[in-house]
Amino acid sequence: MPENSLKYLTSKEVKKELKVQDCYLAHIRNSGNLQFTKKGNSYLYLKESIEEFKNKNK
Repeated sequence: MPENSLKYLTSKEVKKELKVQDCYLAHIRNSGNLQFTKKGNSYLYLKESIEEFKNKNK
């Protein structure tokens, strides 16, 4: 699947979606539970990965 067709969310959007703070978002990112890409100083998270994480952690 081409990268352009994938939906990415910013850290701010993910924190709102998961109802978490910066520290916890960094923890779950660093533990490999979320797929992301880094653009400069920003992290972009794959929307599918966020949905999977939410379903696993209900």
